Amino acid sequence: MPRPPLRASVLTAAALVTFALAACTTAPAPTPTSTPSLSPADQAAAAAETHLGECVDGFAQLSAADGPSTLDDCPSVSILGSGADITLGTVETLTIEGDDNTVTAGDVESVLWSGTGNTLSHTGADPDVTDLTDTPETNTVHTR
Repeated sequence: MPRPPLRASVLTAAALVTFALAACTTAPAPTPTSTPSLSPADQAAAAAETHLGECVDGFAQLSAADGPSTLDDCPSVSILGSGADITLGTVETLTIEGDDNTVTAGDVESVLWSGTGNTLSHTGADPDVTDLTDTPETNTVHTR
């Protein structure tokens, strides 16, 4: 019986050694990367940012710095800042934190002021009003 050529035997042996060594070596473990976690305050700020200017899951936040704003019906609306001119649809709970805001809305069930010189013009029955200021007479609510 003829012997296999020496060259084929050497190549086969080299392949087996390479395979054996590859099976025995390990790749370096990947270095873990850390993802910074947000503090509860930062999480709240990020959540509020997602609601800025639109009603998401029944809540919207509007900023007076954004200029005149319009928002359709939304169960809960919070207005932050001063000097805003805002038009809203129907709102169950309206919170205004700032001064000299003019808000025109559909039906409003309740309003919370924590600023002065604000005006709410609405349709429907008068809302329940909570005024956290020392001068509640500066905030006005009237039916149109």
